[in-house]
Amino acid sequence: MKLHLIPNSHLDPVWLWDWREGLNEGVTTCRTILQLMEEFPDLTYIRGESVIYEHIQKADPAIFEQIRNRIDEGRWEVVGGTLLQPDTNLPATETLVRQFTSGLSYFEKNLGRRPRIAWAADSFGHSAGWPEIYTSAGMTGFAFSRPMEHDFHLPKPAFWWEAASGARILCWRIPIGWYGTQRNEIPLRLDQTRSRAAEWGLENVAAFVGLGNHGGGPSRRHLKDIEQWAEANPDVEVIYSGLERFFAALHKETTELPVIRGELNFTLRGCYSSAMQFKARYRKTENLLLSAEKTDSIVSAACETPGSDLSAAWRSVLFNTFHDILPGSSIERAYDDQFAWLGVAWHDAQRAELAALNTLASRIDTSVETPTEDMPCAVPVLVWNPHPFDYEGPVEIEACIDYRPVESYAGRVAELPVQLLDGAGQPLFFQRLEPEHYFSPSIPWRVRMATRVRVPAMGWQVLQIAWAEKPRLAAAPAGGARITADGGIENEYYRVAAQAGEEGVHIFRNGKPVFGEAGLRVAIYDDRYGSWGGHDGEVEADSITDVKEYWRIQRIEPLVSGPEKTSLWLRFASACSRLDLTVTLHRGCDRVEIAARLFWDEPARRIKLVMPAGEEALFEVPGGTQKRRPCGEMPGGRWVRTPSFLFASDSVFNFDLHGGCLNATLVRSARHACSVPTEPAAMPWRPYMDSGEHRFQLALAPAECDAYPLADLLEQPPVTSPLSAHPGKLSKTGSLGRLEPSNLRLLAFKPAEERDGWIVRVQETAGDAADAVFTLKGTDIPLGAVRPHQIASWKLIQGERGWEAELQDSSENPVAEAVVNHRAVPNGKIPDHKNGKLPHLVETQGTALSEKA
Repeated sequence: MKLHLIPNSHLDPVWLWDWREGLNEGVTTCRTILQLMEEFPDLTYIRGESVIYEHIQKADPAIFEQIRNRIDEGRWEVVGGTLLQPDTNLPATETLVRQFTSGLSYFEKNLGRRPRIAWAADSFGHSAGWPEIYTSAGMTGFAFSRPMEHDFHLPKPAFWWEAASGARILCWRIPIGWYGTQRNEIPLRLDQTRSRAAEWGLENVAAFVGLGNHGGGPSRRHLKDIEQWAEANPDVEVIYSGLERFFAALHKETTELPVIRGELNFTLRGCYSSAMQFKARYRKTENLLLSAEKTDSIVSAACETPGSDLSAAWRSVLFNTFHDILPGSSIERAYDDQFAWLGVAWHDAQRAELAALNTLASRIDTSVETPTEDMPCAVPVLVWNPHPFDYEGPVEIEACIDYRPVESYAGRVAELPVQLLDGAGQPLFFQRLEPEHYFSPSIPWRVRMATRVRVPAMGWQVLQIAWAEKPRLAAAPAGGARITADGGIENEYYRVAAQAGEEGVHIFRNGKPVFGEAGLRVAIYDDRYGSWGGHDGEVEADSITDVKEYWRIQRIEPLVSGPEKTSLWLRFASACSRLDLTVTLHRGCDRVEIAARLFWDEPARRIKLVMPAGEEALFEVPGGTQKRRPCGEMPGGRWVRTPSFLFASDSVFNFDLHGGCLNATLVRSARHACSVPTEPAAMPWRPYMDSGEHRFQLALAPAECDAYPLADLLEQPPVTSPLSAHPGKLSKTGSLGRLEPSNLRLLAFKPAEERDGWIVRVQETAGDAADAVFTLKGTDIPLGAVRPHQIASWKLIQGERGWEAELQDSSENPVAEAVVNHRAVPNGKIPDHKNGKLPHLVETQGTALSEKA
């Protein structure tokens, strides 16, 4: 037996302290390790997280140079490949891929190393899509600690983890203890590792050594205890090792390892909904940045202009994915800082988007019809579609129709004649809406309207809105959305009805109830657990299902009458809190949109939407999808598909399946960085998270609907931007880019890290192989073959013969096609697929509560 010692020091940059203390502790820890290396010449050490190295490089260049020397000696190993250790269930797929783009780029440039072993010491469970994310970044191994054995059983600590695409990565789950060690437990830890090695049937095993949580690493006592243990166990080869060396040895093992297919979940389930105010702001910032980057990049590539620098925005988003920030387990003071840091990304993304659209608009013909006499000219409005597929559907635009309020129509706001023309100069049908403001409401000035437009992929259409005494108007369409006789709303597909005093909102599609007789309900649950939920193993915290109260509808008002759009406002309420839902139907749209505004003042409780749905659902998760049955509180992504409907949201992360219902947690109120259950009456001076107002968007659609475009359009809707009128070479409608076929989702279109081309990253979503083609400004660029569910990246380079696509990994290094399509397998052999099953294959969907209990 060979025992690989892995000295490490897990360091949370933010947790029970703020980011300044956390990063400075990185300097202290690394200085201490370097001192110990002088004293113990065999000592090795692993350190990941480029953000720590970068801070040391700036704060203490001398220490950074010593680290470089130890790296060159082979005693200090750079691992992980990410900017930091993110949460691994909540961020978007592209954000997690970008952790490697950022981290690996830094390591290669500044340390001359390219890590191949991923490292997640403390992240709270791992989605089923991670093998695809890891292999797309060129990682060959993955070491982690959570979920631990009491949360999630694995047949062996070493195993192959297989993605839906067939890509595999060799994994090691720390089987004894955790990623670190207490000061006095080294002999016991090594004894336990030795005694269980035979049980695992492994020649090579690893023991992780070092103080952790606030840095630290191995202590002198640890190192001396190791020396004594090695002397007392001469039959065990004890070596100071690293992840690269250990995984290289595992790859050579002759023991057949199990294959795991699915997710490695769940743990610390309260973190799927703690700090929802931060989670919601993060999610909206993340989507704003993803949309703005695509817009900025496609405009820059097509117009051959320099784009915006979004590196600070990406650093903000990536840092805030950290597994004690995004999950909601840090102190209140730290969140003040992180909210402010998110603001950097929000503002930079908006600036980049505006600059890109103005660059594009300067080349577009935005001229308008010449007004008569002293009438104001029309306002051109750019409608921009940031997605690589055509958009046809509703948009809302608002603009001032003069430089002053129109006094001549005082008291006659609805009589002000306005017209809306499309890009071809033809009148568009529109519906007048109330403007956002309520300033001098009896005098018209700003006009808001709903209409339906078609905007090509990554393209635009310029509309004209004008006050015109003799407006050209389009005929009203047949059908559409409307208020019903009983005060509900309906369109061609749906009818929505509700009554004050009842518990449910009733939604019918083609005459059939979507949520059965009960309807969509709002339920309240007691939840006295801390930020992590059951931090200390309280099983009852993993499934919050005991309903204390169903809120009733207090008031209903039809707000907007069609035909383009109709809305129903309703309020659920308790003595202290309220939930306002504005339910909207659009003409010709087979979906229900819900804008929610929650005012929450319920300490130690949680609120869920309750939606009858059956016993099974498919969840979007980072890197792919996961089918689940009832198994307690679980993290979810942008959409959930049930047998009867599709649910999408812009900021809901926590779900459960219970009693035949899909339940979506909107908010849970726990105390900041609290690990123990508490009651509201205890310590009233310790505040609860998430008191106050929350806003979020939801959408419901048929179960067979294509989920990805629905969610993408909910989170990244078309952008409208009023412009100045001028001639231009580009027509009033056009397209800059497109991705085909439709089963490919565009994860990113961005500048290459070296600014020497453009990165196109896609993921196949339907389980069908595809030949990817990206169209840039009318030129079709064949990318290459994409396997089912695969994440694939290419760099577009303009050469003498036009655009060429070079296959890349996620860290933007060239990759041979044979390497990308290679499936790692145990012992270099393809296992026998008898009856379609792999030997020792374990299909997972997280840990069911019955198994854990």
